[in-house]
Amino acid sequence: MDLDLPGDFQEPEHRTVPVLPANSPRADQPAHRRATVEEVDDEDAPGAPRWFEDYPLPAGCILEELGPVDTVFEAIRRKQEEQGLAPWAPFESEDDWDLARWLSKCGVSGGNINDFLKLKKIKGGAKPSYHNTRAYYQKMDALPSGPKWQCESFEVVGDEKGPNGVFKREDVEFWRRDPIECIQELMGNAAFREKMRYAPQKVYRDAEGKIQQFDEMWTGDWWWNLQKLLPEGVPICPVILASDKTQLSRFRGDKQAWPVYLSVGNLEKETRRKPSERATVLLGYIPVCKLSCFTKANRSAAGYQLFHRCMRTILAPLVKAGKDGVDMLCSDGSMRKVYPILAAYVADHPEQCLVACCKENRCPKCIVDAKRRGLPVHSALRDPAETIKLMKKHAQGRAPAAFEAQGLRPADPFWKDLPHCDIFHCFTPDLLHQLHKGVFNEHILNWARESLEDSDSQTANTAEIDLRFQAMPNHPSLRHFRLGISLVSQWTGNEFKNMEKVFLGVLNGAAHPKVILAVRGVLDFIYYAHFESHTNASLAKLEDAWKLFHANKVIFETKHIRDDFNIPKIHSMKHYLDMIRALGTADGYNTELSERMHIDCAKLGYAASSKKEYVNQMTRWLMRREAIDRFASYLQWAIPGYLVALNNNSDDSDELDDADSDDSDEDEPADDPLSPPPPYTIAKKAPFPRVSVASLERDYGTADFLFHLEDLLRSQDLLTNRFSDISASFPVYKRIVVKLPAVLEVSKSTTNDPIRAICSTPSRGLRKAVPAHFDTILAYKTPPVGSPKRLSLEGLCPARVRAIFALPVEYGRLSVPLAYVQWYKPLTQYQAELGMYRISPATHANCRRASIIPVTQIARSCHLIPIFPLHIDRTLTTDDVLDRCKRFYLNCYLRHIDFVLFRGVR
Repeated sequence: MDLDLPGDFQEPEHRTVPVLPANSPRADQPAHRRATVEEVDDEDAPGAPRWFEDYPLPAGCILEELGPVDTVFEAIRRKQEEQGLAPWAPFESEDDWDLARWLSKCGVSGGNINDFLKLKKIKGGAKPSYHNTRAYYQKMDALPSGPKWQCESFEVVGDEKGPNGVFKREDVEFWRRDPIECIQELMGNAAFREKMRYAPQKVYRDAEGKIQQFDEMWTGDWWWNLQKLLPEGVPICPVILASDKTQLSRFRGDKQAWPVYLSVGNLEKETRRKPSERATVLLGYIPVCKLSCFTKANRSAAGYQLFHRCMRTILAPLVKAGKDGVDMLCSDGSMRKVYPILAAYVADHPEQCLVACCKENRCPKCIVDAKRRGLPVHSALRDPAETIKLMKKHAQGRAPAAFEAQGLRPADPFWKDLPHCDIFHCFTPDLLHQLHKGVFNEHILNWARESLEDSDSQTANTAEIDLRFQAMPNHPSLRHFRLGISLVSQWTGNEFKNMEKVFLGVLNGAAHPKVILAVRGVLDFIYYAHFESHTNASLAKLEDAWKLFHANKVIFETKHIRDDFNIPKIHSMKHYLDMIRALGTADGYNTELSERMHIDCAKLGYAASSKKEYVNQMTRWLMRREAIDRFASYLQWAIPGYLVALNNNSDDSDELDDADSDDSDEDEPADDPLSPPPPYTIAKKAPFPRVSVASLERDYGTADFLFHLEDLLRSQDLLTNRFSDISASFPVYKRIVVKLPAVLEVSKSTTNDPIRAICSTPSRGLRKAVPAHFDTILAYKTPPVGSPKRLSLEGLCPARVRAIFALPVEYGRLSVPLAYVQWYKPLTQYQAELGMYRISPATHANCRRASIIPVTQIARSCHLIPIFPLHIDRTLTTDDVLDRCKRFYLNCYLRHIDFVLFRGVR
């Protein structure tokens, strides 16, 4: 086929807007006819009630005339029962299925599977129902499958002639699936029954409806406003697309894939974010072609047009479905006439510009002038109808001035016929590429490093920054850059995030105050943008952070580091607030999911292929993989308790030091099963059961240990007259894990917060010495009266844990472990420039103030950043910095839950 070049432009279909029936109440009806706002308990975050306002008209309605319908899982089970089969059929037994599933997940090749099945131990012992690879794959292919793949082969005719005078051609294979079938796969998945919504809803934090909450897509304005334009009662299916080109070959070759993924906004974002939930499906592979049949001048334009041509083909079924609706079986077993509408497109900046048909030095969302992108100004948003009109005129050779002014590229956009689709509104915030990799790593990090005060060269600046990173105190949730950051060989989002946690502290003492404020504005913006739940107040804080950066960025011009700030990724920050209000919080659209999906949907399939005609093999491999995952979900539904043990074997998420690796006893709560679980876990048995007082004072630094123990026992009415005669040893633990309560802005789940008190271990043979780890905490000096507030610093004081131990029975019975802590001064000095508390060790008579407290008085761990001078002491190390430095900042960027505590809006 001939590939349409920019001069060829197809007329968009006439767009019709559904009208509400004449007798239907309208969305602007009087207030007394609107849905009332009622209070409900928020089980995910105790103490944070919410009020729901339903859409004032019917929405998400069921097609009652069709009656109840079996879900996909119910239909499978009914068919099995009719044939007298067990749930795990076509496999002979549950064990037979488990072996097949394990073989599919372990990543071995077909040849190795064949060799495994021929082993005498397997043939004579396990006796699987499949004796070779062919029989094994036949079993896999007999499982219920999902949307089918189809391949379209066509020929691209270029504009460059070959030696024979004929235009060169290139063969293209285009693999895709039907988006309606993919949407049905998600909407009808019975495993999502409790995680699916079909109508918009407004959520508030107060009964008056003044503090609106934005998190899920159905809480945003886009769904609420679009519902008015569709027939009364119909459910909307907000379609979420993502595309990103990825490398397939690891060490050689140039094999690439261009996957397109699909999900739906009806599913809660926590489910969409987990690849294991299969809430995002692969929709197709855009062909990656050399297009050498085109001249260099036209090759890029032909590539743009090929992308839009393929996307238009993939999404063609959405045109009719978005206008007329399509009957779908939903996860609750009900039939609904669903209207699938493209709502969000998740992509990095170059991909957004490709979709928007604009140049990469322009904003894909608005028409801001290229030379004004660095200013905190508001610009008109791009209009799809106006853009299509300009592109049509350009294709006709009329070359309108607005075409160039808006930075458009000639193309025939795939989105022009999609009903109710404003493609420019679809582009979502990109936390990974725009903020972490872009604004922070590519710009702020380098600008701040170049701007250091009193430095002779950039080499000296780099060395100073490296030394400060090397001397940063250790923490379980913080990566320590042992060699600094200049020698990091592989940069990922994880490295950027860990640098952000301490970067403001690294700059303190060496950077101009305006540099500090500009960097703080960016860091605050990144952390607010990461909130999983926003309110009007937190969005105002997000905007304040954006304004703080723009108010202080002039320092980089003053220091001749920048001439302007006309950078697309910096400009993109302006759109975050509006997009969160429209589509929900940014964590639901992070491109990190696409990066992770590449592993399952491209790289693993390619690795399992013969590397010849690999896309065909990849689709077949993926179909089998999806069938296995789908069947596992079905068995979880059909057999209560199935796979629970497998799912619980996940790795410990705590980033613990290697010194903890020899703990053989798992952490567990208190023994009494009738009492509510304590807010901490600790090992069943102390790894050091008999530690003397002398060892505690010498190795752990617990000065005057018995004096402080006597003081505690006196306060607990446990002190006896024979205290001075007791010479018991103490069971000592390496760590305790505090359970931090759920915070809406961070997570719906509790957070494990490990706190270590580990003395150093000398080297022995080939085993290297292990440094000590005595973590810093926020704790109550005295037990708090009543239940402490979840997000309050009231009564909390910073301290450092030197030992965690249990009280021997000789001293009396105490139901909780104890901690020896050294106190810092209370949180009274707030440094407004950094937005952090300034603290120093609390002393008395030149000795550290210390005490022994029950571990229940420990609220959480914290992280201290030394207050560095202009030039750091080069002898400081991460192992001794807390002992040698005397002034610190309390780090508010350690974790998002800490940021909410110190910078939150409650």
